[in-house]
Amino acid sequence: MTRPAPSHVATGDLFRLEERTVLISGGAGAVGTTVGKAILESGGDVVFVDIVAQPNTDTWKAIEEAARLNNTKAIYQQLDVQDEDSITSAFLAINPQLRHSIRGLVSCAAISGESDACDYPIATFRKILDVNITGTFLIARAVAKEMHRANVPGSIVLIASISGHISNHGINTSAYNASKAAVHQLARSLAAEWGHPQNTFPGSTQSATNSNPSTESRGVYPPIRVNAISPGHIDTPLSEEARKRGLTVEWARQNMLGRISVAEEYRAPVLFLLGEGSSYMTGADLRVDGGHCAW
Repeated sequence: MTRPAPSHVATGDLFRLEERTVLISGGAGAVGTTVGKAILESGGDVVFVDIVAQPNTDTWKAIEEAARLNNTKAIYQQLDVQDEDSITSAFLAINPQLRHSIRGLVSCAAISGESDACDYPIATFRKILDVNITGTFLIARAVAKEMHRANVPGSIVLIASISGHISNHGINTSAYNASKAAVHQLARSLAAEWGHPQNTFPGSTQSATNSNPSTESRGVYPPIRVNAISPGHIDTPLSEEARKRGLTVEWARQNMLGRISVAEEYRAPVLFLLGEGSSYMTGADLRVDGGHCAW
């Protein structure tokens, strides 16, 4: 199903998100809460999901106040992106509370870990991949299914990293780097699959990993755009140990602007990718890295 170009949208509305709900995974974290508040201020309702039972009390009060001032709605729901049953149960709890269909996702949930490759515990390596790529896939799939069910178009934003483009200088994070490179490829693959029915041949071929192939044409739905954002280093509460080691000073030297970023600098890129301002953009990666990867 092809959607007409939004040429009728006024310039001032290109970043507006009225009459839609956006889900944010990792919604209790610094980036998730910051961009979520920006979405509320831009007219969208937001469902914040995270593995913790409750978000920080002061942060949630600020989010609720933003929703009140902008006549939008904020919902918090506990959810584990690694657990498909947890996602299913969470959506059953979320859906009755929605005022508008889910038409957006910002996938922030991720973990990292530092270790020399020869000494890296394989269980930790697998957990990083499970959260960062399998979890990203599971939440994106759940949101896409909701968009298909409601027969609405949408936009999915996967938070990747510069670590998916380059190997971090001076810090050994092979599992994290591999997982974020996978997020880039996942964004491209899902963008192709959900953008237009012409992008996929009918049916599927039997194989060892596809023992029950389909012979039917796939359903036709409004397009879902899927893009990634690759942040540079971000100054968050999780950076405290890195600051003690002098890593944040070194990271600042590694980009063209001479400082690391703050969570607020990802508000506009996220709003751009969610809104009509990026209507002809899918399968792309938007680097927001102070020039780190261009140097």
